[in-house]
Amino acid sequence: MQRRIYLRKMDLNEAMDQYFTELEIEGFFKDQVETVPVKAACKRILSKPVFAKRSVPDYNSSAVDGISVRTADTIGAKQNSPKVLSKDQFSFVNTGNSLNPQHDAVIMIENVHIVSESQVEIRETVHPLANVRTVGEDVCVGEMIFPRYKQLEPFDLSLLLAAGIMQVEVIKQLSCAIIPTGSEIVDPEQKLHQGEIPETNSTMIRTFLEQMNVKSVVYGVVPDDLASIEKAVKEAMEKHDVILLNGGSSAGDADYTYQVVEKLGKIIVHGINIKPGKPTVLGIVRGKPVIGLPGYPGSCYIVLSTLLASLIERKYRYVPKKSHVLRAVSARRLFSSISEEEYVHVGVGKVYDRYVFFPFKRGASILSSLSKADGTVVIPKGIEVVEEGETVYVDCYKSREEMDNNIIVSGSHDISLSFLADSVKKTDYMVNLVISNVGSMGGIRAISKKCAHIAGIHLFDPSNDEYNIPFIKKYKIDAILVHLCKRQQGLLVQKGNPKSIHSISDLTRKDIRFVNRQKSSGTRILLDYLLHMEGIDSSAIKGYENEEYTHTLVALKIKKDLADVGLGISSVAKVFDLDFIPIKWERYDLLVLSKFYSDPRFELIMKVLKSKEFRQEIENLTGYDFSEAGQIVYEGRYSQ
Repeated sequence: MQRRIYLRKMDLNEAMDQYFTELEIEGFFKDQVETVPVKAACKRILSKPVFAKRSVPDYNSSAVDGISVRTADTIGAKQNSPKVLSKDQFSFVNTGNSLNPQHDAVIMIENVHIVSESQVEIRETVHPLANVRTVGEDVCVGEMIFPRYKQLEPFDLSLLLAAGIMQVEVIKQLSCAIIPTGSEIVDPEQKLHQGEIPETNSTMIRTFLEQMNVKSVVYGVVPDDLASIEKAVKEAMEKHDVILLNGGSSAGDADYTYQVVEKLGKIIVHGINIKPGKPTVLGIVRGKPVIGLPGYPGSCYIVLSTLLASLIERKYRYVPKKSHVLRAVSARRLFSSISEEEYVHVGVGKVYDRYVFFPFKRGASILSSLSKADGTVVIPKGIEVVEEGETVYVDCYKSREEMDNNIIVSGSHDISLSFLADSVKKTDYMVNLVISNVGSMGGIRAISKKCAHIAGIHLFDPSNDEYNIPFIKKYKIDAILVHLCKRQQGLLVQKGNPKSIHSISDLTRKDIRFVNRQKSSGTRILLDYLLHMEGIDSSAIKGYENEEYTHTLVALKIKKDLADVGLGISSVAKVFDLDFIPIKWERYDLLVLSKFYSDPRFELIMKVLKSKEFRQEIENLTGYDFSEAGQIVYEGRYSQ
């Protein structure tokens, strides 16, 4: 038979680009999904976002062993002036126990002197929710836990189960046929004769695929015969997604791989400019990859670890994780115990020419921080504070490339940001929104300090009845304001409004328990303005000091009858089946660093905001108007 030269030889990157482009056209990379039990989903890739079915924790519980108390009963207790509590003023609790509904704090057992079963002596005044795991502290019911294309780690499975998720929809596991070829190839366990070569590559290929979460079947050795190889490929095509032919990929007179592929489908590449690994065939048959791997083990493995690994990663929407250490700047001031070494889970992103990190929720019981983290900052024993702007080492779980693609989104909480993050992942799985809820003023600060790329803000200026722009001018922030949505703010109350709450003035009633937002939030600023307009002193409101960092946590407290009313957006009222009393439509905008506005990643966000697909994703959110999403509202140009 006549020898054939390598007619379609290419450099590796060019070969992969052309091959993957052809496979994209054929529809190979389109998501195929299956549903699996969460307990069997480790290392699988989510194909759609997952929402919590219950809160974590689902009730207020003790974070320590000790006694639960009413904080009002502890007032006045000091080291030199202890206070005795009677049986009706405390309850013994263990870690994880639910709290007596009348109690709002826990005192650690080592700080309690037990006088008798009915009396204890305390030496400290405690603040509300001290040593208490509050309902929804980790995750709130209805909250998006993960966007699509998240690879599930062991701790993610724990979080999903805790949130009431028993099954997940994931990218379907690939099935691969491994077909060894060659008349000289024999079973490695049999006695070898001269000219025979033990068939060992299939074991290498199979175990490599196992590590990449791909199922595989090893076929029997097929001799160097055109008809036999063609028959094996046809049979494998009926059952598998990818066909790997090992051997016979070169240009010799007994190398039939390229002939079979060319007869059944089309050859995209024959020969790659790498050493070892040149004799590689990249073909497509009926929309499926058919790859001829070199027979030499060294050549075969190079093609596996470069080309085939990239193909699988693209199909699975998977970004490889590579542990490393980098230096990053702290976006916030972090306090720590001086007597212990503390591990803090952090999000990391590159803002301009430096890496920035911020902490996620802290605590031994928190699962969501493990799932969101890009790395860990270790605060050594003896260090009480890491200052804002201080540079420290971060032990990273993810590759530098992945963190370079992270977009840090700081500022005010809004549930539409989770949908935006998911839509961005759907468009480009390499780009990730890392969200930090610190309130609108916290977002302003993060942008001014160049510790975030974007901040969500909704800051009302009563002097001119305008949102956000006056604050950019006041703080001279070099940023561009892009509109995301209008949303409806109002009073969240229990279903049926049993306390007959109808206006801000009702918050002063003695029978009303209020739950507030934190001081830096736009919702808190709006509340204080409304109180001022009504001539109401905040001290007259029971629960004004009771603060939460998100709308969902405010709604959850009302749902769990831990409060009667709070100020929030109408969409969370629908999620938690609460009643809603509308007060004001407000603007929620994205404050974008000026230099980041022209970044391809933000161009992607703008494309998503204006897309029909994104509008369809969020059309069921109550109390929103996205009709002007993506419009530039204001450009702040204050840099010298």
